[in-house]
Amino acid sequence: MSLSIRLAAPLAVLFAVSATQTAHAHAIAGDRVFPVTLTLDDPGVADEVTLPQIVDQPGAGPSNTTQFQWEWDKTITPSTALIYNHGYDIDAAAGSKRATGFENPIITGKWQVYVNAEHEFIVSLGLQRELPPDLHTLSIGYDKYGSTSPTVYFGKGLVELPAPLLKPLAITGELIYTIPDVPLNAAQTNNGTPRTLFGGLSVQYSLAYLRANVKDYGLPEFVNRLTPLVEFNYITPTATVPGGAPMQLQGSFGAIYMADTYQVGLELLAPLNKASGSRVGATVQVHFFLDDILPNSLGKPLFQ
Repeated sequence: MSLSIRLAAPLAVLFAVSATQTAHAHAIAGDRVFPVTLTLDDPGVADEVTLPQIVDQPGAGPSNTTQFQWEWDKTITPSTALIYNHGYDIDAAAGSKRATGFENPIITGKWQVYVNAEHEFIVSLGLQRELPPDLHTLSIGYDKYGSTSPTVYFGKGLVELPAPLLKPLAITGELIYTIPDVPLNAAQTNNGTPRTLFGGLSVQYSLAYLRANVKDYGLPEFVNRLTPLVEFNYITPTATVPGGAPMQLQGSFGAIYMADTYQVGLELLAPLNKASGSRVGATVQVHFFLDDILPNSLGKPLFQ
């Protein structure tokens, strides 16, 4: 079966069953706006562009990887979108020649299936398709083959908490199960990869929500647009891998500044176990809201 057919069939089902659903610009449930965080996707669909996201990730020993990433989210209907992710990496290690190359491109079909405005709750489903790389990418060790990943996204504003100052808290999460086209064989000789499970959770505190829905404390405008947050994620194989492949745990700590048509985020990336490294990295993200910048063209669904 061709790649285009494998992609088109499940995406067509998602778009067909959701054509009558409604959605808002950005990920919104009631009074809650869920920003795009830096290690997870937000739980909704929208017309948006990340350009760029830069990740500085220390590796094992005296090595370092710098990633330049970009993303385009295009709504097809008000509750469905296609998402394109790509990037370019630079690997540097002491005593070795610097290696560069493009990452595997990823195309995702995403469907916003449920929104509860009163309880500030939102759920989306996705299907990611990692495409095989070119030969240049193979030189820096990325996947030789593609993979398919069912994905679940959610967001929940903690509006039910009794203390008013806690109501700006929210959580978002993402769960991804990756099924490689070519599984790793027992001898690890076929360049395959194991099936893996990725889980991520963000805890965020919206100062904009505090001002609008709890109390205006007269803070400076810049502060009122900030969302401090913490993110945790892990990735682990779902079966025994010859030679071992331990779970990797990472914590990310930073803040997002949300303007009217864009947001900028900055986080430190801290390894939480030995398998994730021993040094702290960093990432910065610039994200544009096309539904606000170009509401009558690129910023609106193809089919209303």
